[in-house]
Amino acid sequence: MSDQNDRASVTRIQSHYGIVFPQDYLDFIQLHGDASFDLIQGTETEDWEIRFHALDDQFIANNTTLVDEVNPDPQRIIPIAWSISSGNNYLLDYRGSEETPSVLVMEHELAMVREDAESEAETMEEAQQLMEENVEPLAAHFQSFAALLRVRPSQA
Repeated sequence: MSDQNDRASVTRIQSHYGIVFPQDYLDFIQLHGDASFDLIQGTETEDWEIRFHALDDQFIANNTTLVDEVNPDPQRIIPIAWSISSGNNYLLDYRGSEETPSVLVMEHELAMVREDAESEAETMEEAQQLMEENVEPLAAHFQSFAALLRVRPSQA
């Protein structure tokens, strides 16, 4: 693994969240971790300049600082990538399957922070439902998500 994605860091991250990353995700990061991608669905580019988070000592702190306040379940939905152009986040959702988490998208412009959800809702259940609306399913598993990505040509 590269310095940014060393085994010790991956082990710490997995232990923190109580999950195991899918091997196809780890393999993908090993091969393409520094690349930038466009997300293509059909013939349309849906998002561009997607980059994967480095699996390093900053992974947990970055997620806590940048995503947790809009994440409906920060211990079970793990941000793995974001779009530099749109600010959208791409996340592994372990709530349905430990072995093959699905991939969710969180649209940056539409995401509600937890504090706002709690002040708008009458009950904690309603607040949680508002938070759930921050994410929507994109792919059944990482391999399906990776199939939608195209390496972005170098801007050099």
